[in-house]
Amino acid sequence: MNNKPKKNKLSLKVLVFLFLGSLAYAVYDYFKPFKVQEGVVVAKTSTPEYFDYGSVTDSIYCNDFFKFRIPILKGHEAQYKQYDYIEKTIYERDSVPAQPLLASEVNDNDLLFVIPELEKIDIVKSYKEEGSFEKWQSYQSEKSKRERFGADYQLIIRVHNLSGSSMHGYLNQFGNLHNPNYGSPNTKEISGVFFKELHGVENNGDGSPGKVMFQMLGGKNKNIITYSTEIKGFAVSIELFYLNEEQKDVLLEMVDGIHFH
Repeated sequence: MNNKPKKNKLSLKVLVFLFLGSLAYAVYDYFKPFKVQEGVVVAKTSTPEYFDYGSVTDSIYCNDFFKFRIPILKGHEAQYKQYDYIEKTIYERDSVPAQPLLASEVNDNDLLFVIPELEKIDIVKSYKEEGSFEKWQSYQSEKSKRERFGADYQLIIRVHNLSGSSMHGYLNQFGNLHNPNYGSPNTKEISGVFFKELHGVENNGDGSPGKVMFQMLGGKNKNIITYSTEIKGFAVSIELFYLNEEQKDVLLEMVDGIHFH
């Protein structure tokens, strides 16, 4: 008879505990952000990746999106995207720091141009030092030639968003333009990354009268070596343009300095 009240108190505590537990679960189930049904997998959200145009510090170009760096050899200058331009009028535009874009929004981009440095010559200073305009005239001639045909040799790193298309199709574009009779591509390893290597020749001015005019103006078709691979859904190409073996050796030295991390 004396144990009955104790049993009743114990049963009451159990009922209260179960009630509070059920209430807490109901509140949690109502307010939780996602309800997962049996057999249904909820995809995890991922942070979108932003494209990196890269930058140069202490004569080294670095790109955090594609995870590589390349030293800029002495006597050369690097050109890369630093600004976006806003058209104000037909004749005016403002420059603002390049705005970051989602990687999925980028189609084609020339990440980097490396060309021989062209020292600007001041006409007055040059005449005072040299007693003639020869140095300034040489500078103007080279400047004009570059504006028309580009530098005699250069290294360009380009990227193209494959958007689901294949690297094979991308390489065929180069083959059709510059590589009609050079056979199958070779493979080159650059800092642990394997690239397809193709050789070709520019075809500027092909066809008459374009070719004749191109040659009359002093144009020369350059030799090309291109190394291509796929990184993060982009075709990444390292392109070398040159006229002679000495220039080719300088460009290959730059390629050997590339480091992927």
